[in-house]
Amino acid sequence: MAMRAPAKRKLAPCERDEYPDRGDSSSSNDCPHERCSAALCTESRAAKRPRTAAGAISGDNFSSLSDELLVRILSFLDEKTLLGLSPTSRRFCRITADSQLWRPHYYRRFILPRAHKIPGFRSGATRRSASKLRYSAGKSIWADGGWGRRGGFVTGAAAGTGAAGTAVTSPATVDWKRQYKLRHNWARGQCAVEEVQVHGGGGGGGDGGDGGMEADAASVAEWQTLVKVVEGLAITVDSKTGLRAWDLRTRRLLSQTALDHNGPAAPRPSCLAVDDSLLGSGVLDVAVGFEEGGFGIWRLDLESAHLSVLYRHAKGFFGGLTAVAYSHPYVLAASALGLISLFSFDQPEAKLITSLKSHNTRSPLALSIRRSSASVVASIAYTFDAVNGWCIGIQNLDIKPSGIAIQPEIITSKLAYTLPTRTRAPAVDPVFFASSRPHLSPRPSPSIDNKAHEGPVRLCYSHPYLLATLPDNTLVLHLCTSTASSLSISPGLRLWGHTSGISDAEITPQGKAVSISTKGNEIRVWDLEGRVGGSSVEVRPRWPSDTRPEARSNENGTSRVAADTDDRKNWVGFDEQTVVVLKEAGDGRESLMVYDFT
Repeated sequence: MAMRAPAKRKLAPCERDEYPDRGDSSSSNDCPHERCSAALCTESRAAKRPRTAAGAISGDNFSSLSDELLVRILSFLDEKTLLGLSPTSRRFCRITADSQLWRPHYYRRFILPRAHKIPGFRSGATRRSASKLRYSAGKSIWADGGWGRRGGFVTGAAAGTGAAGTAVTSPATVDWKRQYKLRHNWARGQCAVEEVQVHGGGGGGGDGGDGGMEADAASVAEWQTLVKVVEGLAITVDSKTGLRAWDLRTRRLLSQTALDHNGPAAPRPSCLAVDDSLLGSGVLDVAVGFEEGGFGIWRLDLESAHLSVLYRHAKGFFGGLTAVAYSHPYVLAASALGLISLFSFDQPEAKLITSLKSHNTRSPLALSIRRSSASVVASIAYTFDAVNGWCIGIQNLDIKPSGIAIQPEIITSKLAYTLPTRTRAPAVDPVFFASSRPHLSPRPSPSIDNKAHEGPVRLCYSHPYLLATLPDNTLVLHLCTSTASSLSISPGLRLWGHTSGISDAEITPQGKAVSISTKGNEIRVWDLEGRVGGSSVEVRPRWPSDTRPEARSNENGTSRVAADTDDRKNWVGFDEQTVVVLKEAGDGRESLMVYDFT
């Protein structure tokens, strides 16, 4: 068999052909390939085009890219990387704040976990698409509990302002980076705090002087301030300065009006309610109840910053009002003697729809009016004593809306209550209980019976959540379920976290709550929706350097820390951006502590 001649082996390409920059200063004999001739290496180097020095050191690959391409590239980065990239240049500072980058992050962190609590959300999305759940810019319905809807936006410079200086927001101008920061601060309890003076000392509405320390309990109760917070506005009312509206964003007084009265003395307000159903149109309605048994309704026009009276109800005969709820055209009022009345304003004159009288209920109680698809529901949450402790009851009145000439009527009345509960008697100063409720009289003496305060100190009801504060530093959460034919209350869920007595709490229909201790040194934010045990975060405010508690001093230079121990925080309210606390000093001064989370 003939032998085949071995094939001629080709020379391997020289490494200098692949990396010509390596050997431009060395001789041809330095080639690492043993079989590569010097002539071949020299010829290969001559055929290559030398690179310029500028091209070798240039590392700027972004200047030539458009902003749209950079936004697309940066969309793959997480929040921490975006924040770290922001201060590198002015262009990156502007681009990394683009809403198209932060809106998906906002969706994934704050909305998608909430949507996963909806029964069937995961399975339904899986049937429609086998891909992983992800953000879609085309979504128009946000399961965010109101943060992505009316009034919950933090807008940029594109937002306009009305005549009163209040922001006119629009979903098209949402600053999603600031909105993400807002929700992040709520989750961490990080905020800035500012104090807005409402009253000076000395028993009047002016500045406090030497007589401020001599104000007794009766004079303090005379100008006791009531507060309500809604969508960046704070409504305050008292017998000295009347009804006032504050802008919480600018800390300015928007409007003020006196409480109309016919008697020689100014009426003393005892309860306050607001109706924000027309707030989108720049109108806020306010209802004020008085100790004499009457009530009045005022309207705040945000465009003109004007408060005008709409209606005044005559003096009642069943004691002063202790609670009031208002949703036009209905007013629900409760008196100190246990009478609850429901009024309608469909006609030119107010009409009494129904009255309820109770002989075994006691304070506290909570009133609310909400609208359903077929009717208006007026709810009364109250406390009553039982053989084995105390119970919480709730009664719903379904109101059929009236026509032009037809008076509203009650369709059904449903009742539900909890099982009896017993809590230990409080081991705190009884003055705490007096400061937790509206002042209908001067504070009682310490010889008060603790057994009467064994039950809840405060009730808050925002359907479907019923929240009660107890004297043992805890809260109890109930879930109310209402159908066309039934009403039920779930067993109570005990919430722990406070280390001192709770003076007040507030909850929204989305399950977000804020509670405050008596001295105001502990404010907690609760996320109660879909949580088995509830979770809370303590608010940790950042004080300005000149208003920090340890830096404040009196006129004589002494520290005011000791004086602040007598301060009481009797009320708390909040909206999407702020928490407002009413602080009452020992000398009678009152101020609003605004905790800003923006």
